[in-house]
Amino acid sequence: MAFRIRNNYEADVALTYLNMNKTKLSKIEQQLATGLRIVRAADDATDLFIADNLKQTYKGLQRGTLNAQYGLAAARTVDDALGRIYDILVKIKDKLVEAANAHTKEERIQAQQQINEYVRNIAQIVKQTEFDGKKILHGDIYEVHFGSHKNQYLVINGDSAVTTAKALAISATAASTASGKAIIGFNATEIYGFDFLANSSKGYSVTIATIKAFTINAAVDSKNTDYVKIIQSSISNVEKLMTAIDRIRGYFAGIENKLQNIIENNQVMVDNLKEGESKVRNVDYASAFSEFQKLQVITQANVAALAQANQIPQLVLQLLK
Repeated sequence: MAFRIRNNYEADVALTYLNMNKTKLSKIEQQLATGLRIVRAADDATDLFIADNLKQTYKGLQRGTLNAQYGLAAARTVDDALGRIYDILVKIKDKLVEAANAHTKEERIQAQQQINEYVRNIAQIVKQTEFDGKKILHGDIYEVHFGSHKNQYLVINGDSAVTTAKALAISATAASTASGKAIIGFNATEIYGFDFLANSSKGYSVTIATIKAFTINAAVDSKNTDYVKIIQSSISNVEKLMTAIDRIRGYFAGIENKLQNIIENNQVMVDNLKEGESKVRNVDYASAFSEFQKLQVITQANVAALAQANQIPQLVLQLLK
């Protein structure tokens, strides 16, 4: 065995491995302290990209789920408002049936006055029903962005494309006289299965294009021989309005169910994405701690080996005595 003091190869090798193992031990300590397998990009850039992509996706879905819950509340608000409108239409029909049995013009005028007031109530509901500043029954579009990426949205009162969305609109203004004909109009378009044509009329007139107007007339201005036929026609119009309201409520019921399914699906996706990110990003404590203990033993052995290697040059002094 040669004795060298200028270069201590054994000590250099021991020191090199000691530094390498100290670096590994430091990394394991960081993982155990943070709970992360990937503390920085240098640890695993590919898996970091995957984990970050999973994280931004489920974060977006969490926000989209909240948006869908808002949309669900908006759809239910509209459904409730349409239910109140339906109830008013029932009262209007009741007044028309009453007017059909009236034998004087004065009785029919009173019925028409009450009908006009009911129509004003409908107009008020339409104008006051809003959600998050959007008057959904009065032509405003309400969009729900339910997903994490672009183009994951729906319009609760129209089709799926914002640029061509079809809004439900009901509009009415008060008649100039109590005896004026009441007109209720809808702008529901083909999204609700209706084929409504443009129409204008005095009395309760609508001002939005593609409106289907329904006249509600208690035959105030008609001769006694004509009033029954006119009132019967108005009763038929009210029944058509009721059918229209029911069909529109059916549409919004479908929207509510769709949003509820979206919310539930989003929540399942968030859970799975979180689990995927956890497997990629987070440390396995059992495995990491086992590695930590192993590196501790190896490091202690490195220190001992370095100490022994540093003792070898000391033997040269024995030769010089």
